[in-house]
Formats: sequence, structure tokens, C-alpha cells
Amino acid sequence: MQATPDPIQALVHHACTARFADLPAQTVAAVQRAVLDTVGAGIAGTSAPMGQLVAAAAIETGGRPDATLWGRGCRVPAAEAAFVNAITARCRELDDVHEGSPVIGMGHGGHVSVMVVPAALAVAESLPRPVTGEELITAIAVGSDLIPRLRMAAGPAGRLGFEAPAVAPFGVAATVGRLYGLDQAAMGNAMGAAYAHCAGNVQATRDGAWDVWLNAGIAARAGFVSAELARRGYHGTSAPLLGAAGLYPLYFRGEYHERGLLTELGTSFEGTYVSTKLYSSCKYTHNPIYATTELARRHGIIAADIEQISVRTNSHEMRVVVLDADGRPKYEPATVGAAQFSLPFVIALGLLRGDVFPDTLNEQALHDPEILALARRVVVQVDPAKDELLKQTGYPPDDIELRTFDGRTVSGCLPYTLGHPNNPVTFDDVVAKFHRCCGLSDAAPSVTARETFVEEIRALPALADCRNLVAGL
Repeated sequence: MQATPDPIQALVHHACTARFADLPAQTVAAVQRAVLDTVGAGIAGTSAPMGQLVAAAAIETGGRPDATLWGRGCRVPAAEAAFVNAITARCRELDDVHEGSPVIGMGHGGHVSVMVVPAALAVAESLPRPVTGEELITAIAVGSDLIPRLRMAAGPAGRLGFEAPAVAPFGVAATVGRLYGLDQAAMGNAMGAAYAHCAGNVQATRDGAWDVWLNAGIAARAGFVSAELARRGYHGTSAPLLGAAGLYPLYFRGEYHERGLLTELGTSFEGTYVSTKLYSSCKYTHNPIYATTELARRHGIIAADIEQISVRTNSHEMRVVVLDADGRPKYEPATVGAAQFSLPFVIALGLLRGDVFPDTLNEQALHDPEILALARRVVVQVDPAKDELLKQTGYPPDDIELRTFDGRTVSGCLPYTLGHPNNPVTFDDVVAKFHRCCGLSDAAPSVTARETFVEEIRALPALADCRNLVAGL
């Protein structure tokens, strides 16, 4: 497979030349929501075991106090802040996801803001000059555009076992490089370094291991370091995507779809189409949670009425959130992390507790006999039609049927979960989620600090200097 020049050059040009004036209003609004949402998820993650572990390691290691660890009131080197904040924002499964592109007609791009936003805010804090809101928004928009495009360009091969973090170093390097003011030659070298850093697999989703969250931190730090090296004169490969051992020949077994990467590059920004997550679980579980709880609500069905919940889904979702490594349904997850990737469990939790959030999806829930019993009444089957739909969209909606003990049957398919761009949440909805996330922290920022941050994000396009955005958190 050969291409002359490597398509990385188009991405480099885009990363260096995009202007705030080029951004559609909906893209600007999406970036504002993404910053608020990601920081909130990061503060929620400070009290999670994974969040505590990585923060303690960074604090103990020390170094130049360039950037804030969200929710902790301390500063560490900027690259380490990007690493830690990305992991804390990821480890509660509350960060946004790109479900598919209405422009390109492909999907999905995977997790996005959780890697770009921590890196952007860390580098902004560390710079000796003011960073305007327009600069910050543009840098985030560019990085959030590249990650889904790179993933979508792999087509079905993008689901072979790599997560979005496997390609995210490119997007993060673009964001950081923008804020550093790299020219196109230096940005190209940053992209070469980014490819050398690419990593991130989905193996941990089978057993709830912490690697799935580590991937986000690795990608955020990798992209940051790549741009930093390029700023200092690093020379990287000029063909990281389609070279003989480039990303698509090597990682994605030769599959490359140019339209996924380059369609409307520079005019349409894929970060516009991320979905805000309202449940603290894998995105594959969100549609069935939403559809099941909505159908029950609309028809006046309570959990005690339900004899069986039937779910018809696609093969990929079955592998990720239904079956364990031995091919058995994940009815009794042993850890909170495993529960976040157990479709039967989170459907039961949503029906019984009215929500799937860290304050309901906890250690106590793992041993709740009522939840465990209802989870066993969830029956999931693969529908070939859903596999076909999977080729066109990242998270095809599931078909749900509720059968009650008194013989009633209710069924339906709700295509767009609340939070999807076609069923969107408002900025104020994200504000409410932000405050709820802050309440999950062991050392929650003050109400005044939270409200100040919210208002600054609301006014972000007009801010003259963003370097202290998160300092109060």
C-alpha cells in the first residue's frame, strides 16, 4: 500500500491552518460542553482507586509545577498533569464518545475529549504567554477532529482490538502543537513522534481491568511529549499512516478508507458529534439502558413486574459488554470496573435504582441480591441485522422487549440515547452533571470555585487568558 504524499500531510496542514473563524457555531458549543464535561468527569475520578493511584505517583515523583491536577489543589509537570487528568476523567466511564459521523457516514471514533482536553488545559497553564479562549477552542477542535477521523478511516478494522487511544497521540499532538505554535514542518515531526507512541487495546474490557483507563492517560501524555519533542527539534517519520510499516498497514491490517479521514477536512469538525455520557458505564450499554428504562417508564412497568428482558444486539457489543473471556454472560461482575462492562448488570441497576452513576454503581450494588436476580433475567441475542447496521454506525441501537409476569409484552427500539447529538443535552444539563461529578470527589471544589469555572467556560470564546481556568479546582 502506497500513497504519495502520505495523508498525514493533509492533517498537518489542517492542524496548523485552522482558524477560530473556520469553526461552525455548533463546534464551538461542543468544545465548551466537552471542556466542562471532561473536567467534571476528572474531578469525579479523583476518588476512584485508579485516580488515586496515578495522582499519588505523579505527586511523589514531583517536578516543575506547571499544571493543575484537577480536584487536588496541587501542580505537577504539564505532561504528567495531562496523563493523570486523562485517567481520572476516564476511570468513572463518564467521558464523551464519538458514536459516528453524519457527514462521513462512518463510525465510530471512540473516546475523544478525555485525551485532548487534559492535554490542552495542561499546556495552556504551562505557557508563559496568555492563551485566549479562541486559541484554546480551536486547538481542542482540531485534535478532537483528528481522532475520530483516524479511527473511522480504518473501517471495520478499527474494531479489531484497538481503542481510540491507539490513534489519539496524533490528535493530542495537533492540539498541543497548535498551542505551542508549531509550523508545518515541526507539526509533521510531532506526528512522526506520535506514531511511535501509539498504543491502546480493548483486552481489559473483558475483565474490567484498569488498562482500559490507562490507555487514555498514555495517549494524552504521548501526544503532549510528541509536540514537546518536535518543538525542540525532533525528526519524525514523514509517512506514519501509509508507509510500509505505517498505522494502517501495520495496526489495521492494510485497511484504509480515505473518505473516513479526509472528507470535508477543515470545514466539518468531528468533535461536534460526540455524545455526552449520562451513565457511568461503557457506551455500548447506554442505548439498552436508556431504551429499557424509557420503555418501562412509558408503560408504567416496575422492575418487580419483569419476568424477562430480551435484548437483540450486534456481535461486537456481545463480545464487549455481555460475555466474559470464557464466553459466559457477565451476570455477577466482581468489581465496579467489570460491572461497567456488564450489560445485564447495568440494565438491572438502571431499572431498580433509576440511574447508573458512581453513586449507584458501587461496591454495595455488586452484592445486591435484587440487582443480581434481575440481571439474570436479561437475555441477549445477536441479530445479523444489527451486525449490518454496525458497519454504518458506531453504536447501532438495540431492540428491547420487556415481558411481565402477568403476560404483558412491551417492545421497542430508541435510536438515539439522551446525550447523542440527535437527542442532545444542553449546556445547563452538562452543568448539572458537572456539579454532580464534583460531589463525588473526596475533596470537592467549593461551590464558588465550581460556579466560577462554569461561567468562564460559558464565556470561553471571549476570554483573553485561559491559563488559570482550572487553577481554582
